[in-house]
Amino acid sequence: MDPQTAPPQPSPKRRLVLEALAARNENQQWEDFIARMLLKLELTPEKQAAARKRYEELGRHVARHMGIGETDAHVVVQGSMRTQTTIAGDGREKFDLDIVVKLCGAEFQGLKHSEDFFQRFGAALHGIEGAGTPEPKNRCWRLQYPGEPFYFDVTPAIPLSEEITGTDLRVRDKKKVWSPSNPEEFADWFCTIANKRFAFQERMVKSALAFEARTTVDPLPQTKVALDDILRRLVQLMKLHRDGYYKNLPDAQGDARPISVILVTLATHAYNEMVTNERHNYSSAIEVALEVIDRMPRFIRRVNGLAFVDNPALPGRAGENFADRWNTDGGMRAKEFKTWHERLVEDLEAMFSEEYTKRTEGRIRAVFGAPGVQAWKDSQPSMPTILSGLLATAPSQPRSQPQAPRSSGSRDTLA
Repeated sequence: MDPQTAPPQPSPKRRLVLEALAARNENQQWEDFIARMLLKLELTPEKQAAARKRYEELGRHVARHMGIGETDAHVVVQGSMRTQTTIAGDGREKFDLDIVVKLCGAEFQGLKHSEDFFQRFGAALHGIEGAGTPEPKNRCWRLQYPGEPFYFDVTPAIPLSEEITGTDLRVRDKKKVWSPSNPEEFADWFCTIANKRFAFQERMVKSALAFEARTTVDPLPQTKVALDDILRRLVQLMKLHRDGYYKNLPDAQGDARPISVILVTLATHAYNEMVTNERHNYSSAIEVALEVIDRMPRFIRRVNGLAFVDNPALPGRAGENFADRWNTDGGMRAKEFKTWHERLVEDLEAMFSEEYTKRTEGRIRAVFGAPGVQAWKDSQPSMPTILSGLLATAPSQPRSQPQAPRSSGSRDTLA
């Protein structure tokens, strides 16, 4: 292989971590624990059913109140629900479901202004049973659903555009009037790459997810995320670590946290590079995950001092820069990404450096937060008395009904 195109070598510290894991034969133990812990943070079947019922009602309500046919209001799930990278938090915050309502028909073609359209859509959301009062955001309307464990961020979108090309949708934007949007294409890009497997995984290959639009309202993806689904699990892990890292930091830093769509895009680029060009170079999911995280900053494009994380499913002159706010905040978001990314690398390497049976609450908490500590406790029914006593002091997950929206770092984006 040409030295200029050879993959970067792991740092001496990470090489030692991987060698120690292999020597202790603990890769599978860690992978199983992480996968099962993340499964605990996904919506239960009952919550999925409740969300699906609300989701299916919404399209019909909007169509009736905007005076259009039901087939002209096509509701599609977007973001983490579509890519299957959700995490439900620790029970104190509500689970967010991002959806797009695509509105078709002659009256929505060629609109030059977005504000009247956006407000009309918001008015049509009033009166949805159990949804509460719609709250406007930049691109979407938030429905809180008091009493439910979730809330909806609903983005109205229309086809065609006077100036935007390369996508069939556009959405309201306070500053730009209209912005391009392609949640389905972005999700398809992610899922196609996430379904690729390394050579060591061939025995566990599963079929790719299919997103067939059989009805006007698309069903939520039902396929369980398999234990070998490295990219999806890694995205969940990063979101969990990010949310825990910023939980007790000042609001100004929390507002500048890396948004989910940036994490998804950078990780997917890195994973695709590795699984395409270095498919036979890795022997475990942990090795892949650590290398993906290490490579993520390489896919931030910089031009004349400006940062770009391009929407890979929206190329061309009218493309979308997920990192656009990095260029207008005095460098705060770029700094937060760098600081958080370095901390993630440090926390993972420190955790995997310990023997699986001697991992400490502090290490687990640093990466996974309180949900990880609880999952660790649940996975160790016969722990020594001292460790059991230590874990008994860890805060357990609240049993009360969550009421506050969880801060997901999504900012009305695709993932």
